[in-house]
Amino acid sequence: MDNKRMRTYARWVILLSIALVTTSGFAQGRRYPAPETRGAGQNIQPRSMPIAQAAHREQAKYTFVELDPLGQGLGYCYADAHAINNAGQVVVDWSDPADCNVLHASIWDKGHWKSLDAVDPNCPNLATYLPSLNDRGIALGTYWGNCSYEPAGGVFVKSGKWFLMPDIPDFPYNQGFSMGNNGLAVGTTSDANFAVFKHWLWTGNEYRFFTFPPNWDVNDWWAGPLFINNSGRIAGQFWDNAAGGRRRAYVQDGRKRIVFDAPGNPVRTGVNGINNAGDVLVIGRYDENGRSYPANFIWRKGVFTPLPNVPFKDAVETYVYGLNDGGDISGIWIDSSDLTHTFVAFRH
Repeated sequence: MDNKRMRTYARWVILLSIALVTTSGFAQGRRYPAPETRGAGQNIQPRSMPIAQAAHREQAKYTFVELDPLGQGLGYCYADAHAINNAGQVVVDWSDPADCNVLHASIWDKGHWKSLDAVDPNCPNLATYLPSLNDRGIALGTYWGNCSYEPAGGVFVKSGKWFLMPDIPDFPYNQGFSMGNNGLAVGTTSDANFAVFKHWLWTGNEYRFFTFPPNWDVNDWWAGPLFINNSGRIAGQFWDNAAGGRRRAYVQDGRKRIVFDAPGNPVRTGVNGINNAGDVLVIGRYDENGRSYPANFIWRKGVFTPLPNVPFKDAVETYVYGLNDGGDISGIWIDSSDLTHTFVAFRH
């Protein structure tokens, strides 16, 4: 996902507020991704399907449903819907309208909402972030606040009970990104200064840390292995120093890695999910004819299938973040006021 720049000054305020927390005398860094800005002075207009998608498979048909945890229809400073399972449940992370620094997590299940917020009396002003939901009803992620730690962990969505994963010595900030039905999980941890990041695989008993080629820059939260399916296949992203620092995507199966870019001529490529068939959600960022815009695809064995933009009124950009085995998708759309809305789309 595009996470090197933010979309608006308001988003920067969120980041700076989190980064400059002084209550407990430590600096909190950013944990969650957000789409990047369109750029100063650029016209905000709804975008049709980009040229880059034209030569690829025909799009499937979807029924779109807007997801709004508060039911106000106003949009949020930050929101995302990374997590959709095969039951069609969706976890939505969203910012509190009263305080954009406070994130909540809720599960949507056939029109019904339930809070999944973490509770930690030692860590006030909590932000709960859950980018993963498997078929066992486990949502994986983290929480952070006015405290000098961030645990990787998750919640059993039926009971609302949280669990925490083991700490990693000398790396107090830890975030789970994705967990399969078999308990295999991937995530990222950082030192106290957010200077060194390590990327891990959780086997169910221990952490194992990944190594990468020397030209791969993965020293960030949203880099390295981000998503894992039930067979252990991984989708991730990195900045390629051998290609001018361009962000690229990869799939890893055992020791084998396949590196690829979105179709056409993207300025950067990212991944947003993988299902159990090995289909990977891919996003490309394109600068063409004075326009900068995202395009979403499903990648399967080198073949790209374009995904549609949302049909909602005032939608400017669409980002697809979640994919289940039936081809249902979830994600966000940005309106002309630069507020974020979430959606789920069921494939016909």
